[in-house]
Amino acid sequence: MGLGATAQVAVSGRVIFQVGPAVAVVAAILAAWAFLPRRYPVLEVERLRQANLTASEAETRLELLDTQIEMVKEAATLVRQKGWRVRAAVGCLATAAALVVTGILTAMGGRLHA
Repeated sequence: MGLGATAQVAVSGRVIFQVGPAVAVVAAILAAWAFLPRRYPVLEVERLRQANLTASEAETRLELLDTQIEMVKEAATLVRQKGWRVRAAVGCLATAAALVVTGILTAMGGRLHA
């Protein structure tokens, strides 16, 4: 019998053991939120072309550069937010694992085997 099977009865009623899976659920939600597809900025070439048909080449190049800079800023913000969510999910998962192991060890009096 494994550690989980022998400790289940002893730890299932302990609060620390019950908090661990709850934190794991929070980790799963954060991970799912981080990996949900987002709408990234794209260059709308047709609209840019129509707006600059009569503009000079220099004006068109400047507008294109400004548009690309704005797109990079928006994408960087989205990636930074996703990174925060992934870090939070990993932190919650590590905390959940620590709580479950602590609950099991506490219930078993610190012994590794029943």
